[in-house]
Formats: sequence, structure tokens, C-alpha cells
Amino acid sequence: MKTHDLIDDIMEAHGGRTRWRKLEVIVASLSSGGFALTSKLQPFAFRNLKISVNPHERRVVFKNFCHEGRRGIWTPTHVQIRDENDTLVWERQDPRAQFGSLAKRLHWDKLDILYFAGYALWNYLSFPFILDLVGVSVTQQPPLNDRSSNRLVATLDPCIPTHSSTQSFHINTKRQLVQHDYTAEVLGSWAHAANCCLASEQVGGFRFYTRRAVYPLMGQQTVLPFPTLVWIKLDDVNVRMAT
Repeated sequence: MKTHDLIDDIMEAHGGRTRWRKLEVIVASLSSGGFALTSKLQPFAFRNLKISVNPHERRVVFKNFCHEGRRGIWTPTHVQIRDENDTLVWERQDPRAQFGSLAKRLHWDKLDILYFAGYALWNYLSFPFILDLVGVSVTQQPPLNDRSSNRLVATLDPCIPTHSSTQSFHINTKRQLVQHDYTAEVLGSWAHAANCCLASEQVGGFRFYTRRAVYPLMGQQTVLPFPTLVWIKLDDVNVRMAT
């Protein structure tokens, strides 16, 4: 099957392009943790939060972020924390540029973890439609494990906020995502990861992956069972469509 036909099939299995263009907001309850967050001294930053994701605006809001009543707001070039009165508490322009410093290798602050989680969730909840964006090219490669029947390798332009410029998506016979491989560059060039999809559900005609666990990846094929770098639980997922 040609690559563009396979992508069409995958998008149809996740709700279809036409419906996706009409989606305004995805809302959910989020809990997340794992070694990667603990290693940056932010182990409990994402427990029992409400999130809203505007995929086309590239905007993610975390309610009760780090403090009751506060909101963490992510966009690709700006992160901010606002209080219950919508007063700005803390902000950072061009947050990704901060991650190259020695200090960030040892410790992240609340704006760092907000940036990391914001772009990651925008990517995950935008799959597979992120593959349709300008600046993304996709090729087919042979599958690397018996869980998948197809593997798509995507090259993403630097203008797209994401983990790394090259990523692999392992797809099964139902055209569903089973594993997503990348390098979490904000953690380090060594942070090769296999993001395993453990459960999904259909909401409003779309398929979202509601349980994920991220493990270290050695080479292209070897997924290490320990440690769990990140775990993600999404509940109460809902969508709002344009009228």
C-alpha cells in the first residue's frame, strides 16, 4: 500500500480529516508521573488535573496546576501560570531555548515541566493528524516487532513543537497506534524512548490513547522494561466541535 493511502486509512480509523478540522477542544482528566519527571524534581506536577487541548490553536491548559485555582498555559513559544483571578504569576518566552543549559540537566522548574507536558500532550492527542501538517514528511519502513504491521517514519520541521525531528509510529492491522518512538531532546540527546499505547477509547467519533507508558529504547528495537520514564492516564475524555 502506498504511504499516502495508509495514512488516509489511519486517519479514517481515528475520526477522519473532515471531522478533525471541526474539532475545537479536547478535555480530560490527567494524571502522570514516572522517572523522567522525578529525575527533574517534579514528580507530582501532573496529578489529578483537568486539561483542555486546542489542537488547531496549539494551546494546552492545565487547571489547578501546582496550586489550587492556578492554570498552566502552554503554547509553542510561551508558557505561563495564572492565578484564580487570571493574574499572571510566572511566564517564559521561547521556553525550549532554556533546555540547553547545564542547570536544566539537573533540575526543572514549573515552567520547564509545563512546556514538556504541553507539547507532549498536544502531539499525543493530535495523532494521527499531526502527520498531515505542513512540514511533516512520512515514509514507510518495515515493522520491527510482531505487535505492528506497519511502521511510519516521520521527519518533522523545527517549527513543529515536538520531541525530536525524526519519529517512528508503529501501527497494527486495525490502523491503531501501538508504539511511538522518539528522542525526548529536552531531556537530552540520549533520551531515546518507546511510548507504548496500552489502551484507547473512542470519544465523539475520535480515537484517543488513554493509557501510555514510556520506556527506554536501545537501538531501534529493544524496549527496556525498566524504568518507566513516564506514565500517562487520561480519563473523562470529551470533545467540543465547532457549530
